[in-house]
Amino acid sequence: MELNPDFPIIEGSYQMTEDWSVTLPTPFNRRVEEGELVIWKPGFTIWINVWNNDKSESQGERLHWIQESSSTNAFDEIIESSDSVSRYSYRLKEDSDDDREPAFYGVGTGEGGHVQIVIYFDSAGDLAEAKSIWRSLTENSLTTNRSQRKDLTRAFVGSVASFFRRF
Repeated sequence: MELNPDFPIIEGSYQMTEDWSVTLPTPFNRRVEEGELVIWKPGFTIWINVWNNDKSESQGERLHWIQESSSTNAFDEIIESSDSVSRYSYRLKEDSDDDREPAFYGVGTGEGGHVQIVIYFDSAGDLAEAKSIWRSLTENSLTTNRSQRKDLTRAFVGSVASFFRRF
């Protein structure tokens, strides 16, 4: 099965937003549908939502309420952290008219926000690829602390302005 030539093809490190990237091990098509990023190839579809941390909650606080709001039918839960991203995932058997595997739900939380993904796949052997993609969610270190970045920019601009005022 081939990719759809009518949609962009992406592979490797893909910058989803200014703040978040994901690493794709093989080529995928990309589209936006109903405000969500959709990355897919035959038999494997990823739905992605990226959220800002508008309430200035800690990673732990967001991870906690995300866990609490998960389906009571969730199974195979995983909680882990690496670098500056905390992660939570689970599987969920959804009602469907096909023979797909239980969906893989995953979240990556960082300082500036979090990413929610749902991955649907047809073959049980694709679970390892789903987990690998979830674990590859990366928050861009240059945008991790926006207020600090703004303060540094103001300080830099102020220094340059005062330097040039001398001449």
